[in-house]
This record gives sequence, C-alpha cells and structure tokens, in this order.
Amino acid sequence: MKIFKYLLIISLITLVQTIKSQESYAPEDVVDEKFGIIKYEPLNIMLGKDSIRNDARGYAANGYIEDYYKSGQLLHKGFYVDGQLKVYKNYFPNGKVERNFRLTDIKKSKMTIYYADGKIKSEIEYIENQAVKWQDFYPNGNPEFVEEYDKNIQYYVFKANYFENGTPENTLTLTDKKKLILKQIYYHANGQLKEEGEMKYNKSIFDYERIGTWTLFDETGKPTKKVKYASGKVVSENDL
Repeated sequence: MKIFKYLLIISLITLVQTIKSQESYAPEDVVDEKFGIIKYEPLNIMLGKDSIRNDARGYAANGYIEDYYKSGQLLHKGFYVDGQLKVYKNYFPNGKVERNFRLTDIKKSKMTIYYADGKIKSEIEYIENQAVKWQDFYPNGNPEFVEEYDKNIQYYVFKANYFENGTPENTLTLTDKKKLILKQIYYHANGQLKEEGEMKYNKSIFDYERIGTWTLFDETGKPTKKVKYASGKVVSENDL
C-alpha cells in the first residue's frame, strides 16, 4: 500500500510539471565509450548519492526534467525530488534507451543498462543503496558475470563468470545456508571440469576459505589430483 501511494504521488506530480532543460549536449561530452552515460549517477538518491541539481531559478529541482543533445534528440528524462533523482531514463544519440532506473518497492529499485544497439549490458537490483544482484552481458547477448547476495548482503547466494560463448568459467553456489557452505567449480575453456570443491564463508574475516577435499582435472575431464584444505590452508596433496 505504501509503494502504491508513493507511485501515485509521483504520477500526479508528473502530470503537473515537466521541464525541458535549457542546456544541450554533444554526444562526446556525455557518452563514455566504456561506462555509458554516467553524468546523472551522482544525483541518484536511491543509490546513496548526495549531489543536487538546481532548476533555472537556482532552487533544488522538482518534477520531471528533460535534457537533450544538440541534435534535438532526447538525452535524459528524470523525476527529481529536492534536486535528486528518483527514477530516470537516459538515451543514446540514436534514440535507444541507454539506461532505465526505476523503483520496484519502497526500498527496492532496479537499473537496466543497454548497449547502443539495444541489447542488455547490465541488470542490477538494489535494496536501499546496496546491489543485491548484478548481471553483466557480452555484446553478443551471452552472460558475462553474475553475483547475487543474501537479503542482508553479507554473503553470496550465487556467483559466476562466463566465457564469451556463454559457457561457465567458474560458479560459486550456496549449498548450506546455516553453515554458510558453498560449492565452487572452475571450468576449462572447452567446458570440461578444471577444479571443484567447497568454500566456507568466514564471518570473522569477511571472506571465503577453501575447506575439505578439492579435485583437479585436466582438459579431458580426467581427475589428476586431490587437495585437502582446512581453513583455507593446504593440509595434504595426492596425485591420482
């Protein structure tokens, strides 16, 4: 009910006030080749940022504001409260959305970032100002990276890196929530197992340690070695 009322207020204000910026921008001044359009990120109050945008009168901006490229193409449309962003979309010079930040709950939000051709580059879910799930994608659309934390953002529920062809390079999966045990697997580029074993999240050092017996494999998938760990340290090694 609270989020419904909050969004209703935003909608009502939207109908009343949309301001077009008096400034216009050249693409090279706002679009970073690697990171995209990050000009507005310092204004994102939902991510804990504290920069303030003023309106033409010098007061903290409120309502929807639109910025444009010098060509007349829309660059940015964002909803501001006391000079800070609540929701917004940025656009590439070709008219496609560059990123879309929106609320999904009173404490939750989501950012989707795109490549210039429209393919998804990143999807990020936040609880308050902390990323609880982050996914990156290669330009070809295949997954590149993903990490997901527990709701308190203390330890991984799942984490993985992928080769460009979409096959996993490594995965880390929570298997015992009570003991904070995770399964770690590494892969060769050909898809065969490279190494597997268990990790334990150590709250006292805020890090993960290898435990138990790990198995190493060659590129054909044949096991070659067993290594035993205790608190992240090697206890014994045996060739197979």
